[in-house]
Amino acid sequence: MKKLRKNSSGQVLILSALAIALIILSVMVYVYQTSMSLSENRPNSLKSFLRNVKLESLNLVIGSLANISWGGSGDVLRYNFDRWGSFIESHYYLGECSFSFELYEDGLYSSGIRIFWGTDGFGVSSARVDCSLNLTDENGKITTEYSVNVTSSIKINATSKWTLSLHQINVTINVSNEDSPALCKNLTVLYKDYVGNWQQASLLSSYILEDYGNGTYIARFTVGPPRVENREILVKCFDQREIRVEASTRCIDV
Repeated sequence: MKKLRKNSSGQVLILSALAIALIILSVMVYVYQTSMSLSENRPNSLKSFLRNVKLESLNLVIGSLANISWGGSGDVLRYNFDRWGSFIESHYYLGECSFSFELYEDGLYSSGIRIFWGTDGFGVSSARVDCSLNLTDENGKITTEYSVNVTSSIKINATSKWTLSLHQINVTINVSNEDSPALCKNLTVLYKDYVGNWQQASLLSSYILEDYGNGTYIARFTVGPPRVENREILVKCFDQREIRVEASTRCIDV
């Protein structure tokens, strides 16, 4: 278990259009190099081509979701996949290539995006794209369909104990990527003071953030009087993939 007296929160990273363009550029180089080598060993090279397309589709969703979660336009995902599909189709040289995609839609997702930062201790930032790739050459046709889902989520709960005219507050934070434990680059814990303003907990001399190395973090700090029942807590998470997710809750008074 690692203990930190202070975290380095507060750095707001908004991925610019240039950063997204660089992501796409790196994708393009991969596909171009793979496509040019297909004639050397068709079965293995074609599998490699498909694998790289899937991998870089994942990277593109991650970059797009990071952009959107930091305040970027919700149209970024569609725009990037339009460019991505056009490049794949124009840089396949052994026959015909058709790439199509659909941004996932249901009660939770709109245009492939789900951003829900709740007040009940749960927050999620997620993107899903369903893709189809058709390739032909002199030996026939290959069709593959795949879905790309990127989901960063946090669950938090908080307790507050009033003792010796001080609130002793513990906040437990669980971070997940695709429902598996994940680590954060940055965590910011805030609490509401007695007049209802948000204050950053890491500015308190009592603040300690414990990192258990398995996606679980516990923030501990004390807040002085007056007594505030069911104090509100807000956690902002910036995960290893640079995706932002937030959640808030109220302390359980113990």
